[in-house]
Amino acid sequence: MPLSTTEIGKLLKEFFLSPVQEQLNRETIALDMFEKARVNWAGRVAIIPVHTGATGGDVDFSDAGTVPAARNQTFDKLNVEARRLLARFQVDGMVMTAARKGNTDQVINWMEGSMDLLAEDVRDKMNQAVFSGGEVVGFCTFRTADEGGGPGAVTAAFFGDITKLQAEVNGGGGGNPTADLIDVDTGAVLGGAVTNIAFAAGDVAACQVELTLGAGIAVGDAAKVWALELTSRKAGIEYSEEPVGIYGNIASTALFGITRAGTPLNGNGFKPENAAQRMALSLDHIQEAIDGVLNESGEDIDVIFMNPLQRQSYTALLTANIQTMSDKAGRGDGGFTGLSYGGVEIRSSRACGRGGMILMSMKHWKLLQLDKGGFADFDGSALSRVANTDAAEGYYRHYYNTACTRPNAQAVIAGINIR
Repeated sequence: MPLSTTEIGKLLKEFFLSPVQEQLNRETIALDMFEKARVNWAGRVAIIPVHTGATGGDVDFSDAGTVPAARNQTFDKLNVEARRLLARFQVDGMVMTAARKGNTDQVINWMEGSMDLLAEDVRDKMNQAVFSGGEVVGFCTFRTADEGGGPGAVTAAFFGDITKLQAEVNGGGGGNPTADLIDVDTGAVLGGAVTNIAFAAGDVAACQVELTLGAGIAVGDAAKVWALELTSRKAGIEYSEEPVGIYGNIASTALFGITRAGTPLNGNGFKPENAAQRMALSLDHIQEAIDGVLNESGEDIDVIFMNPLQRQSYTALLTANIQTMSDKAGRGDGGFTGLSYGGVEIRSSRACGRGGMILMSMKHWKLLQLDKGGFADFDGSALSRVANTDAAEGYYRHYYNTACTRPNAQAVIAGINIR
């Protein structure tokens, strides 16, 4: 039976929207792991209350039965704005004609391949945004030899989205890319902004960056982990239009409108070695971070994220801790497919940077969706004609953002040797 453009659009939604959504749910970190929060939207903004402290009374023991004064809890509101993810696709005119002549198999076969590629592109973009979406592109660590000096250039080890940072450095337009460095533990900004960001030969491969600081690195700053938050857009990209990623939720100057400094809305940064920019990973470093989060927030870590190449460093540590029972062994295997630390699942993503780890308490991460993602059909059809082209087109859209309601239950380990 011949199909009209409208009917082809309906076929697209009927047969391919659910598989695309299922594939994204399975392969996109935010859709797979984050809680799908039910919130009230005011236009495109979701309001989420967060606890920021307490003053006054306390819980106490009293033989006399004296009830202590009431403790006043303080709350603030995260104003989380939905961001717009869009991906366009086209249907060739010949495919449309074949469908109109009743050859539905041809259009279904075309759609199957095209929708798989669309889902891959959307997945990759979403996973990248899960980690480095927004202005915070990663984390920097320094060495003690750099402390105490005045303004000037310094080399920093980098853990984060170095591809995104490189695009900013190499972007068109005049001026220098600038940034702030934020102490992950306190939300305080390093005195004097980063007035220029550059890469020397070999820096990208070594995951390091050249920063020109408006003020020097103070004594003690080499022991800290610093979030790199872009403050200019030399590449012409509006990073504020991206969903806020894990890096930005854990450390930025402000969390959805709330200034972090002086609040408990800060993450936890751990650097194995102060004297060097990086050092080899050890199991003690992971344990230190897990214990640090528990001591700071009373929460347990559920998941550790790292780059696939970083797993090699971790698996090398396991060889000294593996016991073999030769009398029960039935098969030998030279590698690992599943990794954990003390029962905490370790997951890898190529969107996670090299040279560090992200430790997360997942119950505090929210996926806020104004819609669940789908093919746009404002005019009743998922397809429309392309001007001056023998094709029809449609697009996939998803309005969402990601938010962490307890950054102090999360941690970053940076300054680890890369593989």
